[in-house]
Parts: sequence; structure tokens; C-alpha cells
Amino acid sequence: MNRVMVQPNPTKEEALNVSRELIALLLGEAFEVLALEEFREVLNRVLPQEDFARVRFMEDPEIYPACDFIMVVGGDGTILRIAGQASLYRKPVLGVNCGTVGFMSELEPEEIEMVRSVKEGNFTLDDRIMLDISVINDKGERVYTVTALNEAVVTKGFFNRVIPLSVIVDSQEVFKFSGDGVIVTTPTGSTAYSLAAGGPIMAPSSDCLAVTPICPHSLTIKSFVISAASIVTVMPEYKGHQVFLSPDGDTYELQNGDTVVIQKSQRVFSLLRIKGQGFYEIIRQKLANERTGK
Repeated sequence: MNRVMVQPNPTKEEALNVSRELIALLLGEAFEVLALEEFREVLNRVLPQEDFARVRFMEDPEIYPACDFIMVVGGDGTILRIAGQASLYRKPVLGVNCGTVGFMSELEPEEIEMVRSVKEGNFTLDDRIMLDISVINDKGERVYTVTALNEAVVTKGFFNRVIPLSVIVDSQEVFKFSGDGVIVTTPTGSTAYSLAAGGPIMAPSSDCLAVTPICPHSLTIKSFVISAASIVTVMPEYKGHQVFLSPDGDTYELQNGDTVVIQKSQRVFSLLRIKGQGFYEIIRQKLANERTGK
């Protein structure tokens, strides 16, 4: 575990400052540091020239086979943006939190020196299930596919009041309602949008999914948990409504007659763990800090 790809959030000054300190530390510990070519200019601005000259810049996707693991400096959103490629090449991710809550990030900026543990082999892998999401048009053709770590959200357009939709699990209709949409989430995504919409928190090791309605116009429709082996189909009733699919924050506009099919992916996303914290300890700390504004 000697070759590390550093992935900063280039829009956050704190993340760039931490990246500068991290790269200096990695080089000092004889790690080989790699970075995407797209970050050459921004890293040239923040790194001392002697450190910048030692960073190996590579294009996507050549960089992924070349690295042993990835260090993401930012927040959970930055990790989500790299999750697809990281899982495709089975490269584990070690996150440094420069965001707000940061459930997936292992380290805080003041803890970056703990990366030495990786070189020494003192780490564990925290494997997370992912979702394969497909859009099927009214001719039965697959017109869009993507793999997501957190969630698939089917939601109304900005100017719609509500959208009618049906949720089907393993060929059985579970509910039909009008509302703002529905979230299908992995255990990893259960602490994100789904939690804010009233969904349950699921331990990362759980082999299950949660289906959470968003603002349903009903007193009886609630979030529920299903086996990860199940296939979820979401069928919006368009009738002039604008409807979007949002996998991990990206946006795809659905067309009249489109159906969304969601199932567990064969891909696995791995987080590097070096602190030995339990999931419930992380939840307690992160949510307590969120409530108190710390």
C-alpha cells in the first residue's frame, strides 16, 4: 500500500490546505503520490514546487490501476463522486473530512498523520453494498444505467406540486401515492437524504435496502426495509409532470413512460478504517455534533 492517489475537493480552500499538508506528509513517509491531471493547475497553486515536482499526474482511467488506495480530502460528497471508479477498480478509499458531518470520512484534518498505519498494514476494509440503477423506456429499452453508493431518488420537478407514483418490490406493488418522490437507499445512504426524510438508520454491514417516501400525501405510507436481494421498480405517472432520477446527487430527467429499476450491484465500495471506531460511536459523535453545531 505504497502508491496513493490524492483526490481533493478543489472548490474548498480548507480541503486544498489540508491536501498540501497531506501530500507533504505522504512524500516524507516515502509514499508515491498520484493525482488526476485535472488537478495539476490547482495543486501547482497550493503546493511548494519541490512537492509539486514529485507528484505523478495521470489521466482517468489510467490512474486507478496504478494506485493502491485513494485519499479523498473533502466531504462525503467528494467520496461519492469517486465511488464509481474506485469500486470498478476495487481501490479502497480513506477520507479526510473537510465537510460538515462526514459519515464516511475516517480522519479529521488534525489526524492525517495516522495515514502511516496504512503503510504498516494496520487497517481494515469496510465494504459497502452499491446500487445498479436502470431506466427502461416504454419500448422496454434500457436508456440509462448507473451505479450508486448512497441512493436512487425519483423526485418531482421544481415547479410541480406532487407526482403520483407506484413502488413495486419483486413484482408486488407495495404502495401508490402522490408526493414529492421516493428514495431507495443502501445502508451507507441511510444517514443521508433518507434519514432527513424520516427513514431508518441501517448499520453499514446490513444486507438490506430502505424505501423512503418523500412527503407523501398519506398518513399510512412510511419508510420500510427490504432484503438487498429484492428488485425495486418505481413507476411515475407523468401526466405532464416533470420527473427526475437522482443517483447520488446527479440528475437525469425521465421521459414519459420511463420506469426506474433499482437492485443491489455486484460492485462493492471499500473504505479504509484505521481508527477502530464502531459504527454506533461514529453515529453518536456525528449526529451530536450536528445538533450542537460543533
